[in-house]
Amino acid sequence: MKKIYYIGYYSDLSDKSNRKTAPAADTKMDYIISSMQKMGYEVEVLSFCIDDDRKKFFEKKPGYEIEKNGAHIVFFSNYTSKYRFLRVIGRMLSWIKIKNFLCKKCMTDESVVIIYHSLGLLKVINLFEKKGKKFILEMEEVYADVIGKSIIRKKEVKTAYKASGYIFPTEILNSKINIESKPFVIIHGTYQVEMDRKCEIFKDLQTNKDEIIHCVYAGTFDPRKGGAAAAAAATFLPAGYHIHIIGFGSDKETKEMKKYISEVAKRSAAKVSYDGLLTGEEYIKFLQSCDIGLSTQNPDAMFNATSFPSKILSYMANGLRVVSIQIPAIMGSAVGSYMYYYEKQTPEEIAKTIMSVDMNDEYNGRKIIRELDVKFCYELAELLRRI
Repeated sequence: MKKIYYIGYYSDLSDKSNRKTAPAADTKMDYIISSMQKMGYEVEVLSFCIDDDRKKFFEKKPGYEIEKNGAHIVFFSNYTSKYRFLRVIGRMLSWIKIKNFLCKKCMTDESVVIIYHSLGLLKVINLFEKKGKKFILEMEEVYADVIGKSIIRKKEVKTAYKASGYIFPTEILNSKINIESKPFVIIHGTYQVEMDRKCEIFKDLQTNKDEIIHCVYAGTFDPRKGGAAAAAAATFLPAGYHIHIIGFGSDKETKEMKKYISEVAKRSAAKVSYDGLLTGEEYIKFLQSCDIGLSTQNPDAMFNATSFPSKILSYMANGLRVVSIQIPAIMGSAVGSYMYYYEKQTPEEIAKTIMSVDMNDEYNGRKIIRELDVKFCYELAELLRRI
């Protein structure tokens, strides 16, 4: 059985650990892991997600290994401190150990290496390139575009050129990064279809009916990602609509989102609510109780030129129709023809598009995602074979 090392910031969500990263990244990695396992590959995940508890003067957090869904997960040891200069020293010490580990473990000709792109892993990419080890780069977006740092962008893109093959979310990003036409595959997000739970958590217990059209924005509260725009659309919706905001952000972002939703609710005929951060089965049941998913990120943000909002696939996999901003990365995607688009990033335009959604058509989001799953697995097998 051929071995694949999958390197990224993978979380440990157990109660004993503070090693938590982005839920969307974990979900994407889980899906690709399961796809490779279906092809008969043995997968070992090497996680750079650290325990960032900063309470003590200087402390070593031990590494450990776990088994999850048939994959072996390695979490490296790291050092923490309440003082910044000691954290810098700790990162240097950790990297020396990790570099030795990678050189011993991953440099065999038989193994395949996939690196989930992050600015924190540029040194790992450079290490493999220096050692002459081929690897596949899974690149979701140009992160320097997200943070707006042109100097970092040059370094990030130059490093990305070193990969032997790629996994991209859009054809646009492939055209910008894969300038030497190396092997690649496109995957917009997670093609994991969720079976219908037959749940309607908003149904009135007395009438056994729910005549409200429920819309949901699920994702980060980063202002550039459009959660506030989704909430503001309630101002232009009539009674009979309910916009739910669920997701995650910093303490400040979450506090500001709650405050904004409260202000919008006071002047709206439609309902709007903050419903917390939901995960797992709770998240799936909530989505499946809604009717329309909202993908409302700011079209002027640079990262939207090349990235794909994974929430769209999550909505479709749970049977929701999708309202989305009209941008090339989405329009040119494999699901582009199934969206309800609006052109201008205004609450009024979003509301108009929400009201235009036909809830009685023959749309079947789950079928579309199943077809994409089959196609991706075939193309991924070809990519792994060529590296």
